[in-house]
Amino acid sequence: MPMRNDLLRPLLAASVVLLAAAAPAQELRRAALEADFVAVARHQSQREHEGSYAFHTLQIERAIQGASDKPPKRVVVIDYLDVRRAMRPGDAKKREGQAPSPLQLYCLQDASREAKALALPAADGPYFTMSQRAGSNPIVSDDLDADPTLRFCSLLFASEAGRAPQETASQLVAFALQDHAATRIEAAKLLTERPLVAARVTDLQWGDLLARTSAETADAEYKLALFELCATRRMPGLVDAMMVSLDKERSPRFARAVGALCAATLGDDAARPMIERLRNTAEPEARKSLLLALGATKCKQALEALLKLKQVAGSDPAIEAALREHARTDADDAKDAESDKKPIAPQPPRDGGQRD
Repeated sequence: MPMRNDLLRPLLAASVVLLAAAAPAQELRRAALEADFVAVARHQSQREHEGSYAFHTLQIERAIQGASDKPPKRVVVIDYLDVRRAMRPGDAKKREGQAPSPLQLYCLQDASREAKALALPAADGPYFTMSQRAGSNPIVSDDLDADPTLRFCSLLFASEAGRAPQETASQLVAFALQDHAATRIEAAKLLTERPLVAARVTDLQWGDLLARTSAETADAEYKLALFELCATRRMPGLVDAMMVSLDKERSPRFARAVGALCAATLGDDAARPMIERLRNTAEPEARKSLLLALGATKCKQALEALLKLKQVAGSDPAIEAALREHARTDADDAKDAESDKKPIAPQPPRDGGQRD
């Protein structure tokens, strides 16, 4: 009996946690909704304070969300120098080598409490810290009205303010099918996370989303985001599309994600597509990906198939890797995700940075 979508979603969410653990996710949508102030700004200057802090002045070009009737013309971002961060204000200037610094979207969180503790002059504020969520500080174009990132943020905030789900759904599908790398992933993930909005997507639009997974050949992260979205619908043809993709994508993370999605959508029958495809696959790298995906389903049928293959093939590194994958636990995934991080002090900064 097909699994109801409302029962599938918790299983799907649990199955794809490994996507976030294995690599940084695109999380602009979350950073923007968490922020106290979202704005387009240029990095203007910085100064250090006692070797522990840096104060970055941002020139505000446009307030997007969270501003009062009179948005500030400039703000100060407090940066903790003894904290290891993925992003810091002004980093884009170093990456791009531009002068003046480029326009960027900033998702900022109120730091008035920190400023008071540091005895910073109130007149020099307002003070903020910077979100550390992946993708939350992108460079935007000078044409702010046409920029895809800012258009996506406008849609996001309009949806939060009560825009009709039907209108939101259509616009999110349009974003998910366009060519801007970051916003199409954000749109696909937002639809996955909002079942009431996704329920307004038409059958024709679902077909377009699934077809795009086959057409996409370069962006594996985008393809996974679409697979995850289509899995919430249990779309016919999705499993076949994932199996075909395993012939082309050689990333272990991709294979693990496909295995997890098969487990979420097919349940106890999750191993069947990989087992059937292995019978006709001789190319070593494709076989390796299929075996790893098979192990990642973590179902009983997969374990039985892998043990039989081991009896026939003997010592085979790809089969051994698949068996290790099958035996992995959620705790193992979490441990690996944390293995390269330094210990966190008892009171980390509010925006999620980690003290060295």
